[in-house]
Amino acid sequence: MGAFFVCSMMILTQAVVQPLPVLADTTLDGGFNLSAVRASIKPVEIGRVLALDESRPPKWRLCQWGTGYSLEGVAPTVVPGDTRVLANAAKEVVVFPGGLAGDGLRLTVHGGVEYGNALRVQGQAWPHLLVEQKIQNLGLDGLASLNFALESRVDQCVPETDKGMDPALHTAHITAFWTVHNRNAQSGDFQDMIWFGVPLFDARYPVPHGHQAVDAGQADASGKFICTLEGARFHDGPVTIGAWHGIACDLLPLLEEALEASQSKGFLKDTRIKDLAVSGFNLGWEVPGTYDCAVHLKHLKLDAVAAGD
Repeated sequence: MGAFFVCSMMILTQAVVQPLPVLADTTLDGGFNLSAVRASIKPVEIGRVLALDESRPPKWRLCQWGTGYSLEGVAPTVVPGDTRVLANAAKEVVVFPGGLAGDGLRLTVHGGVEYGNALRVQGQAWPHLLVEQKIQNLGLDGLASLNFALESRVDQCVPETDKGMDPALHTAHITAFWTVHNRNAQSGDFQDMIWFGVPLFDARYPVPHGHQAVDAGQADASGKFICTLEGARFHDGPVTIGAWHGIACDLLPLLEEALEASQSKGFLKDTRIKDLAVSGFNLGWEVPGTYDCAVHLKHLKLDAVAAGD
């Protein structure tokens, strides 16, 4: 294994810590609900894909926002060893045995197919290939820690155009994102939210940079504040293509930082940390540049520890 960087020291006590897994079906046995190509399309979920056990309801959504090549109606294949594959000309999803809890998930986007030998222009949608799960009632008030762990390996990220790309518009990047909502009905910010991100990879940089801005740039953007922290806080060196990299950290103090950063930009001004709840998680590619790219993700964990445990 390559680098495995722990971004937060955990203090061990004599008490037995009982972490509560936050994410359901990390083995991906129930498969996914497949998204439409735009969040504004109704219904936004258009079918079920890649289920190993049809008796288990899907807990995840496979998001294909912004693509010109929908996976709707594509027949999956199963290769020996219960590896499940869903693919078309522009993308591929491979679920290995044990899913995200085991041997992993590989997500591939063929930007050369999506864009041809052309460059995305300002305001044009870009392809996403993400896995997403809603999280119910995970209030930060009363938590001692919220521990996140993941291993990832970028298998390729290759420009597929002979045109010069603009780093302000064109890249391929992977971020673990959480939606964080104000759930205090007495607050002026009730039901407002921010995006909080931990960066895994960005084609523009050896170590992914942080990003603080309003979610914009395409018609379906949320208009909410994004706070992605600096990658150097999670990676102890360059994110090398072909090498495994691991992250393990306590998100709780990082979410406090994200709230402070949001408030400094005029968002969630009437919110305290105890008002917040984590409401969703997504992970995968956003590809606003003409890149062919693939990532293997495995050993995903998100565990909550209650204060006093």
